[in-house]
Amino acid sequence: MPSVTTVLSATESEKSKAGLRTWQANNPGALEAASTRGSAIHKCCENHIRGLSHDCPEEYEAFWNGMSQYLDWFDTIHWSERPLRQDWYHLRSDDKEVAYVWSTEHLYAGCPDLIGEIGGVKIIADFKTSNGPYMNRFPDKGDRMGFGGFRKYQKCAQQMAAYRLALHERTGYLCDVALIIVSTEQENQAIFIDGDQLSLYESRFLKRAQQFHEIEKNNEATDCSQQELQEQK
Repeated sequence: MPSVTTVLSATESEKSKAGLRTWQANNPGALEAASTRGSAIHKCCENHIRGLSHDCPEEYEAFWNGMSQYLDWFDTIHWSERPLRQDWYHLRSDDKEVAYVWSTEHLYAGCPDLIGEIGGVKIIADFKTSNGPYMNRFPDKGDRMGFGGFRKYQKCAQQMAAYRLALHERTGYLCDVALIIVSTEQENQAIFIDGDQLSLYESRFLKRAQQFHEIEKNNEATDCSQQELQEQK
């Protein structure tokens, strides 16, 4: 099954894809650096949740500072990169190194960052590092930084809605809200998304999942036709 992020990336508009290519060309190595930074902060979060020393690399300390306060909100944690409750162990790989949630109905899979509870409220959370803050409302005209933050928020909201649906399908556990924890060098954010909004983002993601699989079918049909043509030749 394709990952949630694969589905979202493959179904971006052509304008968005072209913009990303231009940004990558103008900022060589920036995407890889952001990925490395994100992995380091995820590891810090995972260690903190498990009561271990976070051992954050010095160059990422600014992104880590202040994030632990949001992790400490949780009274109970059921999942941190992998299930912590025994009745969810069937979601782990055979070697127990990784874990996923997936939807057999809509054909996608993914790995949430954190699932837990705050005051009895069931929450699915995601950690993000960013050069600028996220924005959960449409920005003012001309606010390019705000527009970038809004696009990141929209994508992350669909990502968590997809994980929430897959988790419910696999375990029967339905999260009430989602939480995006964003860290930049200057500030940290905790953005909650209520259940009604998550249902809206779920619908948007499922349309994109359907679009993704239609594209895949068309590509497979094209490949088969080309193969048959080669065989005939």
